[in-house]
Amino acid sequence: MVITDKKLVLKEIIENADEKLMSLMIALANEYNDNDQEYSKEEIEEFDKIKDEMLAHPETTFTVQEAHEQIRNKKR
Repeated sequence: MVITDKKLVLKEIIENADEKLMSLMIALANEYNDNDQEYSKEEIEEFDKIKDEMLAHPETTFTVQEAHEQIRNKKR
């Protein structure tokens, strides 16, 4: 089942849900969407390495507007 089909099924479930089911779904979503992400020292070093490489070669990076244009042009 593709994500769009899953969303449609979930919307129907939500449409017909009672208070108990809605509370359970909200609790599950809150648990899943925990934003307290912690990164290891190695991950931070890798992020810094990628950042340094990008800053060393600005000709290979895009501005936000250029990135949006690239994305939009590929979708057409």
